[in-house]
Amino acid sequence: MVTTPRTVIETQGLGWRYDPSREGQAPVQALRGVDLSIEAGQFVGLVGPTGAGKSTLCMALTGIVPSLAEGRMSGTVRVMGRDTRTTGVVELSRHVGYVQQDPESQLFCASVEDEIAFPLESRGVDPSLMDALIDDALDAVGMRAFRRRQPTQLSGGQMQRVAIAAALVGRPDVLVLDEPTAALDPDGRREVMEALDSIRRREAQGGRPMTIVMAEQHTECFLGRADRIVALDRGGVFADGGMEVFDTMREPLERAGVAQPRGANPRIEVVGAADEGRGDGHDAVIALDHVTYRYPNAPKDAAPALDDVSLRIPRGAFVGLTGRNGSGKTTLVRHFDGLLRPGAGTVTVDGLDVAKHSVGAMARHVGFVFQNPDHQIFCSTVRDEIGYGPRALGVPRQAVTERTGALLDALDLADVADAPPATLDYGARRAVAVASVLAMRTPVLVLDEPTACLDANLAERFLRLADDANARGVTVIMISHDLRAIARHCTHLLRMDGGHVAQWGAIGTGTVGEGAV
Repeated sequence: MVTTPRTVIETQGLGWRYDPSREGQAPVQALRGVDLSIEAGQFVGLVGPTGAGKSTLCMALTGIVPSLAEGRMSGTVRVMGRDTRTTGVVELSRHVGYVQQDPESQLFCASVEDEIAFPLESRGVDPSLMDALIDDALDAVGMRAFRRRQPTQLSGGQMQRVAIAAALVGRPDVLVLDEPTAALDPDGRREVMEALDSIRRREAQGGRPMTIVMAEQHTECFLGRADRIVALDRGGVFADGGMEVFDTMREPLERAGVAQPRGANPRIEVVGAADEGRGDGHDAVIALDHVTYRYPNAPKDAAPALDDVSLRIPRGAFVGLTGRNGSGKTTLVRHFDGLLRPGAGTVTVDGLDVAKHSVGAMARHVGFVFQNPDHQIFCSTVRDEIGYGPRALGVPRQAVTERTGALLDALDLADVADAPPATLDYGARRAVAVASVLAMRTPVLVLDEPTACLDANLAERFLRLADDANARGVTVIMISHDLRAIARHCTHLLRMDGGHVAQWGAIGTGTVGEGAV
């Protein structure tokens, strides 16, 4: 007797239209006629350009759309036999685990262990069993050592691991992941995917096959895992099949900005050892002299976030800053504009001792694009947001208008120039944040993971703008886990490890092979 696989997710004619953000604007059609049927135990990869509707579809599978979002839904969604129109999000969460694109938005407890305990408490799990379950979940994502840390003390990648652990601890039937590896370094990405593999095997052996729906730009994560690839564009499905879709639909996928799955990262040759690289000549635009920094609320036994770092970055360099999550990358660059002040040592940027100048004063010298665009956009229109920085620096009105117009065109933002930036999709908000800093034309530009969660086309557009700035003499510091982007665009490589400079020097002109930094 043949057993028919059980359908756990079914959408029929699913459409979703977001309400306009303000009077006079048109609603935004995010999904159009999506028909899907997903069987128990399947691993489904969602791909598509930035703004294609992947995140909205993920929210529809958890019940957030339509219950908690403002808009109008058409068609139906059934998850584990439950209609999401009539089943509350809390009830669905007993069966569906969800990891959002931005982990910071879903972490709210005082400690990591509280974050993991919260879904267990809401399900009424026996408290005597919780400790072991929390340890298991944190072990699965390599975060057990951070159990008592505050989430606010974690790096973006570490927060993402905690969010995944919180979604896994309740042993959901369905796990929905929206760009879960975007903030992870290559090793962290591999470890998280291997953890998912292990959990799926364990659940299958126990007779509870876990279904995974994962939106992801790093399509190599699907190799050897995905049973099915669903490609979205403009809210509709334009491809649905096995991994062979990447071959049979190669051209339309590449036009849409979907990267082909690739294997190992490039091996980048660096000229000179770290010690030699600390003396890059007299024209250093950034110089750190024995800098140490500890976060005020870090545990007493925790190592410093930066530990006796000395470094000289030459003017006009394009530096790729890489390293494992928590290695000190973001802590380092936040010393460049005074967001952080060293506990010991000195930081000199563009000839200024940063400790002696305010963040506002340093803004004339250092432009900073945060990893999360919502940390820096606040104006009522996109046009005002892009022009705000140069206006604050006293740039003449005509020059501000010209810079703003050029960036609106370069990043395809002209059609939303008068829209509130906070209401745009994630990719567009990233574009606005990048444009608002580029418009200031500071001598130093810091980009914190500028291509995370972006499709290949939009990521390349961002990097070309960074190239253009660098060609004008701007020193660019780019935090990135994308070693291919570093190999293509950067002049120097800086790798951090445990708060130390592990590798520093100019990128050689020799062969770039396959391997790891």
